[in-house]
Amino acid sequence: MRLGDLLKAECVELDAPAVTKEELIRGLVDRLAEQGLVRTAPPVVRALLDREEVMSTGVGGGVALPHAQSSAVAEFAVAIARPREPIDFDALDGRPVEVVFLVVGPEDRTGLMRVLTRVSRLLYTGDLQKKIRKAKSAPEVVRLAVAEEARLRP
Repeated sequence: MRLGDLLKAECVELDAPAVTKEELIRGLVDRLAEQGLVRTAPPVVRALLDREEVMSTGVGGGVALPHAQSSAVAEFAVAIARPREPIDFDALDGRPVEVVFLVVGPEDRTGLMRVLTRVSRLLYTGDLQKKIRKAKSAPEVVRLAVAEEARLRP
């Protein structure tokens, strides 16, 4: 499964106005719903927030990887956000979050960990984080992620 196949510019939000983790998650799920990637937003938001209660997905270094599975999701989907101002995500290192990769998938399919592993490799093996922080448009973010993924070995 290639992330390039899951990323759409319409699901990338640069300078997101959200000021809380919950607002950001709701906004990204709404974008996925607008694109038909989520059948109905409330159960997906609930699954993501429930996951956050177990342990923050703020993985450190200014990055968060909120993720969940829900019956309201037909196929894996990814949304990316760069908040206007860093957001407190209760990250493991205590740093506020500047880049968010949200991943959702259907309940009845395996593969969520593969997608998360792929995202992690993209974010931590090159300059993608830095490039996303400087990107000027959503299509540019998608191009950057696709180029970084192509650089990785399968």
